[in-house]
Amino acid sequence: MRQVSNQRPGGARSTRASVLLAIGTCMFLGACASTPQPPNDAIRQAEDAINRAEEARVADYASVNLRSAREKLVQARDLSQAAVSNKDEKAALKARRLAEQSRSDAELATIKAQEARAKSVNDEIQRNIDALDSALQRTGG
Repeated sequence: MRQVSNQRPGGARSTRASVLLAIGTCMFLGACASTPQPPNDAIRQAEDAINRAEEARVADYASVNLRSAREKLVQARDLSQAAVSNKDEKAALKARRLAEQSRSDAELATIKAQEARAKSVNDEIQRNIDALDSALQRTGG
């Protein structure tokens, strides 16, 4: 007597393959829905640029740009934390953009301060040249 089986040929294999496919799909979807990467590098670069600007004492020459850099850095940090907490990719991207803008503002402040210092030195040199010219003219030289 032959027993009749309700299983299809290769039934155990096809069930195993279905389970593996389901697991793989869940892993793929889980990876897609994973926590967005916070823009740590961009935030660190902004912090470094702000620190360099502060060390260069740019607040005397470009306080508006330095203040803007600081404000954008705070916003970037807050958005980055929210992005991780809420798994919000758009917030992570906006945080990255704000951090990059913060770095740019700090670098602009540094450049403006360098320009102002260079102008000041140039003006001082010009005053010295003018004083020497006046002295030479008085002495008849």
